[in-house]
Amino acid sequence: MSVDDNLDDEEMAKLPVRLQYYEKQRDESPIVRQKLIEALFQLCATKHGRQVLRAKGVYPAMRELDTATSEAGDGKTLLSSQQEHTLHALIGILIRYESEMDVDPELASIRELGAAANTEN
Repeated sequence: MSVDDNLDDEEMAKLPVRLQYYEKQRDESPIVRQKLIEALFQLCATKHGRQVLRAKGVYPAMRELDTATSEAGDGKTLLSSQQEHTLHALIGILIRYESEMDVDPELASIRELGAAANTEN
């Protein structure tokens, strides 16, 4: 999160209270960013995790991180290509619901998709 993020009132209201009044700049550490993106991506594996992340306003925060990454015209790289790929995958999962992804809504974890495909072959 950054004080420069462009979130509307509805998106801001979804954030935890501590982040609604956040007035600092985004953390510059590439290691912190990598771990944060990877942790959030792992939480997307379960339906419950995706629902909580959506309810807590994670998508708008990640959208703003992606925007800040693409607008960094000062020659500094905010994310590595792997981090950027993972961030885009995370955003893609959060922006769509299971019905839009052609995934069984009763599927508890998307990790089971690979296991189901292997047993069918």
